[in-house]
Amino acid sequence: MDVLYAQRRRVRGPIGAGMFYPDEKVEILKLLNSYGLPSGKESFEKDFDSPSCNAKAIIAPHGAWTYSGELAAGAFYSAMGRKNAIKKVIILGPIHDKREKGLFLSNSHSFHTPLGNIPVDRLISEEFESMADSFEINDIPHLGEHSIEILLPFVKHCFPNASIVPILMGQPGAQYIYDLTHALKTVITPVIDETLIVVSCNLSCNKDDKTARLLAEEVLHLFTEKNVTVLASAILEGRLNACGGALVVSLFESGLLDSTVCSAVGNLVNAVSTENSVVYYSSLSYQ
Repeated sequence: MDVLYAQRRRVRGPIGAGMFYPDEKVEILKLLNSYGLPSGKESFEKDFDSPSCNAKAIIAPHGAWTYSGELAAGAFYSAMGRKNAIKKVIILGPIHDKREKGLFLSNSHSFHTPLGNIPVDRLISEEFESMADSFEINDIPHLGEHSIEILLPFVKHCFPNASIVPILMGQPGAQYIYDLTHALKTVITPVIDETLIVVSCNLSCNKDDKTARLLAEEVLHLFTEKNVTVLASAILEGRLNACGGALVVSLFESGLLDSTVCSAVGNLVNAVSTENSVVYYSSLSYQ
């Protein structure tokens, strides 16, 4: 019976806790508080009526919290004016394993974080899967990827009653971008008022700091202007290497953000990766 129950209630466990971010609830809450995010009852009593706190979508980095946690926190803060309305968080992340191709939904019932489990909206996930052959409900790519996981404590903290639809994209391809665009438009348009879209994306990576910064500045400009034509060609041709940039292209092309205005939530921040390359981060909000 225990085995059958485990199969019915699959939980995706974290792989980055204790490495990219703390694995203890107390330490996470302490950090979130230092980033300016209200906690617990305070978050629901705080007034978020400012127009700058009603984001429909955000772009947040997936670097270690030491470098990019405050940027991610700022992005989530920009949506907390909708804290009582948001029931679903569509969270899109890239796969760092270059062998993977396709769009992967999760077969888990929930994702575990040190702040508690977050349920997966399996009905919406199945709607996405039905949109195109590129979509696959497959947990294997999720089990070893941190790009979505690293943002989940922010989701749980800011929107504790929301479910998630985690979607990973393998290597960028025109068909995958198109299929995700069509699915976002079809599935999310009817529920956009109760949905927050989160894209996990780092701006650039290069062994030369000056080059990495120039690439990051160009990506940031294209994200801010929602210049999908130039962005799409630059990502597909490999001229820009924003990790998650293809997901942003799909979001822009879906039309869900046509009526929004973009604002940068934080300045450019850089860090040296384990490959001795320089990675640049920022975060953006679409109100």
